[in-house]
Amino acid sequence: MAANLEFRAMNKIAVILLSCLTSFSAFGFWDLNDVSYLMPLPRKVGQDQLLSLKSNGAGGPILPVRFMDTIPPLSPVMTQDQTNEALRVVAMRIDPCFPLPTPQNCQRQLRLVWQPLEDGRFKSQTVDAALHSFYVLTDEEFISLLNDLQNWKFKYQMNTTGLPLQVHPVWAHVQENHSSIADFNNIVLKYAGLKNLSRVTAMVLRGAGDMWAFGGFDVKGGKLQMFKIHRTDRAAQAFINRAVPADHFDQGMISPAPAGDDTINKIVVNSANLQTGNEDLIRKEVFAAYRIENPKTFHAENMDCVSCHVAQTAREWAFRKRADINYTDLFQATAYQNAKYNMQNVTPILGHTQNIRAFGYFIENVAISQRVINESAEVADIINQFVSSQR
Repeated sequence: MAANLEFRAMNKIAVILLSCLTSFSAFGFWDLNDVSYLMPLPRKVGQDQLLSLKSNGAGGPILPVRFMDTIPPLSPVMTQDQTNEALRVVAMRIDPCFPLPTPQNCQRQLRLVWQPLEDGRFKSQTVDAALHSFYVLTDEEFISLLNDLQNWKFKYQMNTTGLPLQVHPVWAHVQENHSSIADFNNIVLKYAGLKNLSRVTAMVLRGAGDMWAFGGFDVKGGKLQMFKIHRTDRAAQAFINRAVPADHFDQGMISPAPAGDDTINKIVVNSANLQTGNEDLIRKEVFAAYRIENPKTFHAENMDCVSCHVAQTAREWAFRKRADINYTDLFQATAYQNAKYNMQNVTPILGHTQNIRAFGYFIENVAISQRVINESAEVADIINQFVSSQR
């Protein structure tokens, strides 16, 4: 989950960051793939260039191995040592205004998405679990990071304008061990490390691959301390979906389930009960899903983990299985819309109700949530505001 770019916060940070800009006026338009970077999966684990727990960045390792003793085991199919060896950074995002300590006085961040990799039949694939690490940047560091990212893009002559969020276009056709990956990793290591690591969140796999548990840890005094998940009174939250095949929801549960109007609790319990009738209930939850996916409505500090990750799959189920219901007015009323970018979702398995990955991979498939696409558009907007004001 990511940026809260409310108008007042945007104006405040703009004043701060614009004073740091030097050569930005020469830089071009920032698009979705300029603020959110999805790495390509390597052919074979162990012969890859992706960052790992062995990678050292600013002030030490980008994620200390000792922290893995506090985080619950990510998957029942790997031992802790195997997980530590298999974890790789599969994505990076930047955020000029993460809503901490408050939405109006927010943090500049670089964030990394980690998944365990294993060798598949033809190339590597991911285990369905993930970590998300957060690194706080000063105003000057954030501006320097933007400069480095733009210089990297110009070096490899890539025009990202108008492209949907995807595996970064620079890496779409390059061979493994290409210099662009090493150069990009060097940028990450320049700005991310133990000295500015502030938070780690986790999604762990349980059961027979049909239960996912979420938790978050703040870094305090060199240790991880669990925090409560918003809209719940717990430090952990779980989602269950035992559907086979995974084109619906069966024996499902969000635990603890959030209360209030903006919930999707009914669809994900047993969607077979909603195959006919129930139009008002389904419309209410699709309306909630649109709101949950809208970064102008909800952000990381006021939305629970499961609702954020499952909103897209619940909404997609409604579109596919209850096409008799009109959702157009709901989209127009509350869905995030931004005509400046290509908001297409390239995830090939949008209908898979057990694919709740936000940004990364589901086994071997690219998996991107609409929430991440929307957030990326918001981040690109604020950076483009900086650039245009310097011309």
